[in-house]
Parts: sequence; C-alpha cells; structure tokens
Amino acid sequence: MKGAGWKMDYKRSFEINEKLHKLIPGGSHTYSKGEDQFPYNSPRVMSHAKGAYTWDVDGNKFIDWAMGNRVFILGHAFDDVDDAVIKAIKNGTNYTRPGILEYETADYLINEHFQNKFDMIKFGKNGSDVTTAAIKLARAYTGRKYILVCGTHPFFSIHDWFIGSTNMNSGTLDSERTYTIKFIYNDRDSVEKAFEQYRNQIAAVILEPVKNDSLYMNATDEDFHLETINGKDNSASNNFLQYLREKTTKEGSVLIFDEMISGMRFDLRGAHSLYGIYPDLSTFGKSISNGYSCSFLVGKKELMELGGLHHKRERVFLLSQTHGSETTGFAATLATIKACEKYNVTNYVWSLGKQMKDNFTKIALQESVSDYFKIIGFDANPQIICVKKSGEFWPELHTFFHDILINEGILIPWITITYSHSEKELKKTMSAIKKAFEILKPIIMNNEVEKLLVGNAIKPVFRKYN
Repeated sequence: MKGAGWKMDYKRSFEINEKLHKLIPGGSHTYSKGEDQFPYNSPRVMSHAKGAYTWDVDGNKFIDWAMGNRVFILGHAFDDVDDAVIKAIKNGTNYTRPGILEYETADYLINEHFQNKFDMIKFGKNGSDVTTAAIKLARAYTGRKYILVCGTHPFFSIHDWFIGSTNMNSGTLDSERTYTIKFIYNDRDSVEKAFEQYRNQIAAVILEPVKNDSLYMNATDEDFHLETINGKDNSASNNFLQYLREKTTKEGSVLIFDEMISGMRFDLRGAHSLYGIYPDLSTFGKSISNGYSCSFLVGKKELMELGGLHHKRERVFLLSQTHGSETTGFAATLATIKACEKYNVTNYVWSLGKQMKDNFTKIALQESVSDYFKIIGFDANPQIICVKKSGEFWPELHTFFHDILINEGILIPWITITYSHSEKELKKTMSAIKKAFEILKPIIMNNEVEKLLVGNAIKPVFRKYN
C-alpha cells in the first residue's frame, strides 16, 4: 500500500474497499469513483467532509477539488443549505399531494431565476432523469426517432439511448443504439452531414453548451475561448451555438442544452445566459442543490405541456417518481441559488480559476515541464492534463502526477472550484504541484514513468473490458 517516501496509510480504507466489492458491483455506486479512476496509493473510502476538505476512514485529510461528481458550488456541508434542508425535513419530506416547496421552487426558478426565458419546469433526482425526459419530449413533439448527440462530450445519461452509443454498451439493444448518432463540437460539417443523411428524421440535438475538458479528448485552445464559440458580433458565421439554434429551428428539430456542469458555474443561470443562446429545452443538476439530490428540466410550454394534463395531444409519461417531490431537494436548490446570489459565487469561481490556471502555467514553465503538464478549459472549469510531447494524453504520467499530489493531501482528479476554496487552499495546492513537477521531471527525462509507477494507470470509464 505504500511507495517510496509515502506518508499516508490506507489500511482501513483498503480493508473496507475489499468488502465493498463483495457487496456492490465495482465497489461503488458511481463508476467515476471506482478504484480504476485513481492511483493505487489513494484513499478508497471517505468518512466526512466540510468546506474545501474531506477525510478518509484512516483519518487522512485532503483538500478536495473534485467535490463528489462536481455536485458542489458552495462547498461541503455548507450551513446555509444544510439549515434549509433540516428545516424541510422537520416539516415532512414527502406528501400525498404537491407540497408548498415544490410550488415555491418552481415559481422562483421560472419567474425570478430564469426571468421567464423558459415557461415550465419538471423536477427529477439526477441528470439522467431529466436528459432522458428531454429526449422523450423531443421525440413525442416531432414524431421523429433520431437523436444527434455531441460525441466530444463524455456523458449524458445512464439510459439506453445514450449508453448504447458508448463502448460500454453491453445490455443495451441494437435497435436503441441505431437512433443515436454523433457530431463533433464546433464542427458544422459533422452537423450538416448528419442532417443530410437523416433528412427530416432528427428529433433533437443535445449537447453541453461548452466544450467538455475530458482527459480523453483532444481539445484545442480555440475550444476554450468565449470569442471563438460566441463570436464578438454574435453572428451565425462565427457562433457555433447560434448556428445550432438556427439549424434546429430550420429543420424542425428540438435544441437541448445539458447544463449539468456549466449551470451555476459559467453563469448563475447557465451558459445559455452567458452566450445569449436559448434552447428549446435545458437540463440542470449537480451543483444546483449543493450536493443534495435534485435536477430539473426547463423549456418551452409547447413541448413541456405534453407531459401535463391540459392539452389535447397524445399524453407523454414525462417524469413521475416516488421521491421526485421530496422536499429536501427543493429546499437545497432554493437555498443554494440564493446563497450563490448573495455571495456572488459565479464571479468568485471565475476569479479563483484564473488564479489557478495562471499559477499552474507559471510553475510548469519555471520547472521546464510545460510540454507535459497543461491546464486547459475555461477559468470557471479548468482541468489539468498530462501529455506526451506529441500532445497525446499520457495516462501513466497522469496517474503518477496525481499519486504524488494525493500524498501531499491534494485530491484533484478533476477541478470543481467552490465558494469554500480560498487562496489558502490554492497556495498549498500549487506548492504540491511544484513538488510533483520536481519529482517527475527526471523520471520523464529518463523514460522511467511506466517503470516506476506503483499500480495501474487510470483507465477511461467507458471501456468494453476491464
């Protein structure tokens, strides 16, 4: 369990992890939290968290930049949100008819938060619920079957319409996979070819409104500049999102934005507000409730009402869940959004993210390792990548790098900046990164990365075999 110079012990963590694998397939409910996603020398089981920090069952303390699966915007166990949830719990968590919090949350989001840019809302418990609901609505509304999905974004849903299109498609039906086709972000030709091949058959185009910074994607600098995507003159000629807006309108297809990651972070109302491009449907989750289970679909009335009672068309079973109206999620969402407004959290995230990117780049240059270690993405959503000189992702170096950082008390498999992170945590993180560069530079130069790495390299989640 220990490598040379290792400070931390994970005895209890490893013992519990072995037992977890006997009880839970993969040892975790969430694949991205599995042991194949982290270095061998890393905590396997956590015990608690507060603010910007988390602790494992062995008592090791870490600065947490991952924040679950990006589900926090304020930080772990944020008092404003937890107090609102506790109050809701004491009033009962699930009623026989709609609760007052369900109305208050819906009213606040549609009329105040989104300022009537969307007409109606439907709540779920996670992102997959609402993205799948959006797909269902688009198919019902258009009478078409095909879904055009951004192939350079890694994840949209656990349901077959999407999972069937990945390498991890065992258990899905060939007939379901047939109707999901992919395009490339910021590539109009790939969109045009799809619409030409499936003329008058595409029900919806779904994408994250910003380029995802996945470690397993080859991103360019242009993918991460507002002026490239949004075009200063906001014209269709240099604005990919505006192009999609006009293209889907012309073709009679539904435009869907998946704002699970970009919502709250890029702009309090979502990246669509930042860009000024409004889809027909949009989905939100993750940080909107600061760690509690809640998601929602918002959109135009003509689509959304198909899931309701006040129309004459064929009914759509949109979303109906036993725990869909649980009060804790509503309370958490309201409290989170109001706290973000109160503390100007979005601007804070952009500012701290810029500091992180600037400091990382400076240190990498100083240590002469900038060919191998890069920080990419928007300031609001940066990501560290480790590459070979050719620019190809280097999984062994990536794993080794994070191995060292974890030993320094830094948990940063991905970056989710919250209001609880401060310059104190940033300074400590940069110090650890500098140390990692110093250790790894001679190892890289001597071509010993693969030889000296303890354990296996981190693997992609979506792979066909273990």
